[in-house]
Amino acid sequence: MEAQSNQTENYIHGYTAQEQQRLIEQARYWREKLILRDVKLLPGDRILEIGCGAGAVLGVLGQAFPQLQLAGIDLQASQIAYARQHLENLGLLEVDLRVGNASQLPWTDKNFNHIYNIWFLEHISNPEPILQEAYRVLKPGGTIMLNETDYRTILIYPESADYRYLQDTLCELLIYSGGNPYIGRRLGLLLQKTGFSRVNNSPWAFHYFQGENSQELRDFIEYIYAWLAPTISQMTEKLRKDEKRWRSGSEFFRSIPDLQESAASIVVYPALAIKVSD
Repeated sequence: MEAQSNQTENYIHGYTAQEQQRLIEQARYWREKLILRDVKLLPGDRILEIGCGAGAVLGVLGQAFPQLQLAGIDLQASQIAYARQHLENLGLLEVDLRVGNASQLPWTDKNFNHIYNIWFLEHISNPEPILQEAYRVLKPGGTIMLNETDYRTILIYPESADYRYLQDTLCELLIYSGGNPYIGRRLGLLLQKTGFSRVNNSPWAFHYFQGENSQELRDFIEYIYAWLAPTISQMTEKLRKDEKRWRSGSEFFRSIPDLQESAASIVVYPALAIKVSD
């Protein structure tokens, strides 16, 4: 438990009330684009979200599939307390929420029909024990659904040397804090190594540009900036990076929707796999 405890202490986004609300808004942003896309769940299915944080994604799933049996786990008690209140406010009263270590799940073998995970493994230096636990508590025939990105795929046009500096530093900060900014590319390999079958790990690109979808471009930039801005002071505090350059890079990034002929994109690497048998 020590390793994961250290990682949560270094979690780059923190656990403030503002961050918890940002997680709710983030889930709203990705609701149709990613969280519910191609998701097939049946009434009565038991689904566990590992690293459930503020309960934002569980709320999306519970409202879209009201007959699911929901469960979630997070190492931070404050996150679970917030999640419980958030879900109760949505009318989701019977959610099995627990404080605990994702590499030592407090559930018996073959307990869930589905495991769900989003924007979590990027903060973990060694995800294999977590995936092994997911395999253990999943029923034969059950599925695991993972969603992660690759921070190198957050691209803009026009390009900016200072933005590239900011992007490089963000990747370095995540590694310094015990994470992996490139984890999306590895999901399929990790699932195969864990023993899952029928593994699919294909990229989904999201690209926005000035013109008919200018509002989508602005929404995307503001979404990224909402989680980026609170982290960038750490680039100086922890990594001793050039504050003038990363500030310039962040300001240029936020100005993208106001520039002529501008665009921005990201690639997400969803992974889906099945536990065929023990």
